[in-house]
Amino acid sequence: MPGGQSPVADEAEQFEPSWVRPADALARHKQGSFFIIFPTIRTLERLEKFATVDAVLAACATEQPLWTSCPRAGLLHGAEARYMEHESPFGELALVCPDGQMLHPLEWHVDQPVPLLKNVVRLTAPNAGVMTGPGTNSYIVGDPDTGYIVIDPGPNEAEHIERLWRATGGDVRLIVCTHSHADHSPGARPLQALCRTHPAILGLPSAATARPASEFTPDRAAADGEVLAVSGAGRSHSLQVLHTPGHAANHLCLVLLEDGLLFSGDHILNGSTTVVDPPDGDMTAYLESLDRLSAACDEHGIEFILPAHGYVLGFAKQAIAMLKSHRLARESRVVAAMRERPSGTLEDWVELAYADVPPRMWPVAKRSLLAHVQRIEALQLVG
Repeated sequence: MPGGQSPVADEAEQFEPSWVRPADALARHKQGSFFIIFPTIRTLERLEKFATVDAVLAACATEQPLWTSCPRAGLLHGAEARYMEHESPFGELALVCPDGQMLHPLEWHVDQPVPLLKNVVRLTAPNAGVMTGPGTNSYIVGDPDTGYIVIDPGPNEAEHIERLWRATGGDVRLIVCTHSHADHSPGARPLQALCRTHPAILGLPSAATARPASEFTPDRAAADGEVLAVSGAGRSHSLQVLHTPGHAANHLCLVLLEDGLLFSGDHILNGSTTVVDPPDGDMTAYLESLDRLSAACDEHGIEFILPAHGYVLGFAKQAIAMLKSHRLARESRVVAAMRERPSGTLEDWVELAYADVPPRMWPVAKRSLLAHVQRIEALQLVG
């Protein structure tokens, strides 16, 4: 509006009018002195990035919208909670409640399975922590007529394994481990022993580069491109195996072909980036595997990623592209650190390249830093 205007309320949908900048309105709302409904909050969060009204009008010069958004809502501790596209629960809500229902519980449970689709259930192990987030997600694929495939039975934790057994009625046909780390594969043998079907354990054996705690030998090695399936009553649930080294040399991802879902193991997480820890981890292999997963999204129409830690991710290709961009941006920071301190060590470089990460996480960050340094040296990116 031109300067010197006085707002007047219609007293029907408008009350107590006043001029206020978006940032000031949001600040007052957070203080509890200015009530704003959810859509307005999100609109103001977008508008506060513009310095002036003219900047907003310039951005609106075309007929194209500045943004489109369809928030999703779930239940958190019994109360409605709403999320935008960039927030971590959004993808899970889009998968489970595609028509916008407010039904899905978002708090993390280890004592009961969480249905994601009719034929996909998640059961989270009670091993929450800095490296595991809310815990390791074990996934159950199948139905009573086809039997079940269990993906990543998790650590050797007796109650978790029994819950997997109960959730499947003991009718497990296959157990697949995405990789051999201690929070993913040790539960495979105990679960196998519980099941009347004595399901085969599939995956890739740990490489010679794996740490002792990550040693793993499956009953049979899963072949790259192989399709693992269970079927019955005219239905099938088929998982295509993709070898995706990087986080670990024997890492696999799995595509549920009928539903276009990607089980990403630790290669892609929700809410954090995975550790690439040499010698078993390799940064170049990791990035190349991301490219392969992006191509798989195109081939199979994948829109959702089911990670081993955290909620389901939506916008699968976009999530993969953002993750690769993040890794390459980190690589640039490592290159800059190595140039600034050419005689430095990992301890010298981590404080520069990971300045945006809390120092308490630097010991973990140094593992991926080493992977970046090895890739940078192999590509001769630092003269």
